[in-house]
Amino acid sequence: MSSALSVCHINLARGFRGGERQTELLIQNLALLGVKQCLVIRDHSPLYEHLKDTPNLEIIKLRKVLDLRFNGHLKVGSRFDFLQAHEARATQWAFLHHLIYKTPFVTTRRVPESVRDNTFNRQIYSKASAVVAISNAIAHTLEQQFKRPIETIPSACAHFLVDKEKAQAIKLKFKDNFVIGHIGALVDRHKGQSVILKAAASLVDKIPNLKVVFLGSGSDEALLKEQASKLNLEDKVVFTGFVNNVVDYIGSFDVFAYPSNYEGLGSVLLDVMEQKVPIIATNVDGIPDLIKDGKTGILIEKQDDRALAQGILKLKEDQDFKVKLIENAFLLAKDLSPENMAKAYLKLYQKLKP
Repeated sequence: MSSALSVCHINLARGFRGGERQTELLIQNLALLGVKQCLVIRDHSPLYEHLKDTPNLEIIKLRKVLDLRFNGHLKVGSRFDFLQAHEARATQWAFLHHLIYKTPFVTTRRVPESVRDNTFNRQIYSKASAVVAISNAIAHTLEQQFKRPIETIPSACAHFLVDKEKAQAIKLKFKDNFVIGHIGALVDRHKGQSVILKAAASLVDKIPNLKVVFLGSGSDEALLKEQASKLNLEDKVVFTGFVNNVVDYIGSFDVFAYPSNYEGLGSVLLDVMEQKVPIIATNVDGIPDLIKDGKTGILIEKQDDRALAQGILKLKEDQDFKVKLIENAFLLAKDLSPENMAKAYLKLYQKLKP
């Protein structure tokens, strides 16, 4: 499959989180489909190292002078059929570029909160050629707010490659433990890690070899360590800090717990599904698009540590149920591949092209 389309992507995030991973996956897979591409990023963006060797991709770095949204427009000019914005500041950049060069733009919304209601944003979302949501919950919010059709294209699993040597070493480290794993920024108001700690404290007597492994770093690391200490879980909880290749750890998890308080979709769930680990997650925002209760995982209400503990015991004791969830989830992850995501975006661009 090939395409004569050309697309300029914009992602002005400082770090590298789920949205940047999805930007990377989309660009790499559109390249395989023959799309000529450009990527506008801020100077020192981690995306450069991730994508610098991608064929047929031009990368433009912006240095902040007053306001980043006003930089780089001359370099891009009118050379591309579409602009694709991947986060909020990028959407503003794309809108300003559209005003100057009339290039059509598509924006992808990855977070469940409503867009700030002001004249500028109403103009942006009315002028976009298409607005893409990564989950049905986000699409519904945008439809209600802007009274326009919204495309839904889910995020994709990352097809992470396992370092077999490292993965085996990690498995040996935890071979005598029942491991509850979690991946995400250590920001409790978002990811709800304190719920995992409360559930673990209630399970210690029933699962003496229990171990909780947190992959990630964040502003609440000290608070979560303090909570673990107060719950007498010091020897039961492992904080790994930021890990480059999380998939090396996933195979060591017996259960993946994801008690987020809000979540656009939770693309990391797809990576866990691909590694055949059962999931318990909260019934919030986009998560139910992936976790169908009793089919691809277990859904609980947010802040419900009792339900989380009960779900963990269910997965430990009912192997047939666990295997059913794993198999169904694996099939879903296989369908939500980077290749299929890129094909969906390409189909959208082709539909929009004059």
